[in-house]
Amino acid sequence: MDNLILSSATVGIVISLLAYEIGLAAQRKWKLAVLNPLLISIILVIAFLVVFHVDYESYNMSAKYLSYLLTPATVCLAIPLYLQLDLLKKNIVAILVGVFSGVLASLGTVLAMSVVFGLNHKEYVTMLPKSITTAIGMG
Repeated sequence: MDNLILSSATVGIVISLLAYEIGLAAQRKWKLAVLNPLLISIILVIAFLVVFHVDYESYNMSAKYLSYLLTPATVCLAIPLYLQLDLLKKNIVAILVGVFSGVLASLGTVLAMSVVFGLNHKEYVTMLPKSITTAIGMG
């Protein structure tokens, strides 16, 4: 019976959404930046898969529909962003500093992890441009 439930066509969606809701509740209750709902949901889904011995392929077969919806959701974010164009123009310096800081942090992290794991030049250079959205990266 457990195997039937775990191989259901909707269990991946239910587990993913439930884990995200738990992450949202934790962030609302404690208001800590480290309690990012996405981070919490990833940890909870991994824990679920490990505890119940569910292989990733089985989980992904039912959760793939959420991944499929990421691309249109990412595109839909462009509309509210466009509506705030004046605010973005007023804060262009802060935005550029933030983007530049993020790029440097990303490059530094990839370089540091490459050194820690002993990757060669070809391997770590392929990891440098990894900063794309999940919706595009999953595809």
